[in-house]
Formats: sequence, C-alpha cells, structure tokens
Amino acid sequence: MKKLDIQLCPETGICSIIKGDGAKIDLMPDEVSGLREAAGKPDAIRKALADVDPGFAEALGAEELGQLSSELRQNQGQT
Repeated sequence: MKKLDIQLCPETGICSIIKGDGAKIDLMPDEVSGLREAAGKPDAIRKALADVDPGFAEALGAEELGQLSSELRQNQGQT
C-alpha cells in the first residue's frame, strides 16, 4: 500500500510529496534531480529532503523512502 502521494507536474517539474497525515513538501526541479541521483540510497534521499525540510525528511520511514525512490526512477523521463 502506498504511504505517500507523489505528484510530479510534467510541465513545471515541481514535485509535491504528501504523507498520509497531510504533511507536505514541494520540490523544485533541481531538488527533484537531486533525489533521483540519490535513488536507491535511503540515507542520501533523506539528506536531499532534509536540505528542503528537515522535519519532513526525519519523519519518513524506510518504506516511504523506498516508495519515493522507486516512483522517481519510474517517472524520470517526465521532466
């Protein structure tokens, strides 16, 4: 079951990540690129997110980090 709602805008490249509790982070295209480069490395993903919102990054569990990594790799050609 998906824990995160990941919305990637193909026109702007902006990515919104929304947790089940409503916590949200918006990433600019360069920040999305940084996450893609960190794909497969949970600690690197958490660090990239922490540069934008440390509290949001710290609250993510292993399953959520895995989902984020997987979905960003699948959508790599859309921005």
